[in-house]
Amino acid sequence: MTHPKNQTLMIEIWIVGFENLSAYKFPLFLFLLAIYIFTCFENLLIIFLVNKSPHLHSPMYFLISNFTFCQFFYTTNLVPRMLHDLLSGIGVISYLGCIVQLSILGGVSIVESFLYVMMSYDRYFAVCQPLRYSALIHNRLCLYLVIGFWLISSVIEVAVYYFLINVEFCGPVRVNHFHCDFTTLMVFACSDIAPLMFLIVVISSVLSAAPLVAAVLSYTFIIIAVLRIKSSTGRKKAFSTCSSHLLVLGIYFAMMFTLYVVPRNNKYLQVYKGMSFIYLSVTPLINPIIYTLRNQDFHKALQAAISEMKQYVIVREQ
Repeated sequence: MTHPKNQTLMIEIWIVGFENLSAYKFPLFLFLLAIYIFTCFENLLIIFLVNKSPHLHSPMYFLISNFTFCQFFYTTNLVPRMLHDLLSGIGVISYLGCIVQLSILGGVSIVESFLYVMMSYDRYFAVCQPLRYSALIHNRLCLYLVIGFWLISSVIEVAVYYFLINVEFCGPVRVNHFHCDFTTLMVFACSDIAPLMFLIVVISSVLSAAPLVAAVLSYTFIIIAVLRIKSSTGRKKAFSTCSSHLLVLGIYFAMMFTLYVVPRNNKYLQVYKGMSFIYLSVTPLINPIIYTLRNQDFHKALQAAISEMKQYVIVREQ
């Protein structure tokens, strides 16, 4: 006799995905594949440059490289499955596979939230306390904090996993989304999910509030400090060190607010799915560009890496 828990884990979940756009599945597949390839390339390139270039071995770039790793991990967790479902025309995943996808999604989101907080305070110390910056923020501290972030994230996800494997479902499960969306999935639950929902609400509240509070506090002090600078050149330079992070934070909060306020009923479901697609697929593509587009340190590191590759090719040809 099969254990009820094992039966639940073997349940097949139907992912609707792009079902209403099946006539355009090949253009959509190529479009999404191009986004995924370029997203992976630019995020891995940033990680490579930060590790290879000595002048990028600073707390700010260490945090950026960890953030881009999260973006890469986040995208790789979702997009390949979306590409498979889009090309095959059948989106079916086991409940166990769904739990794994949700756990990775949640775990990476938790670490990203902590990184947003840490990066906000990094910019605060860099602008408001530049003389004490190297003593307050250094690579070893950032390394310990990042390890701590992943450990905390893992513990939380283990707790969520425990609740998820005990959820029982009534009837066929059909998720009208591109991936295993937690809220949509729980609609089909017929067991008591109150403890799980409470845990998710608490985690979501903290993940939303922590970066917001950190950003408001740090950038309030940053603005006050910058306004005290007498020269316009100094003010411009101070703001330029924070502009990329502030823009990434702005996109993050705008997307979170939009996804929160858009109703999930049939009337607005396509709007919600469209915004989710942008957040899940396009945002990881845009964020690395924002961080590196006007950053001269990255430009110099990339030029140095290209020069080394050219020299290596020349030496091999001789």
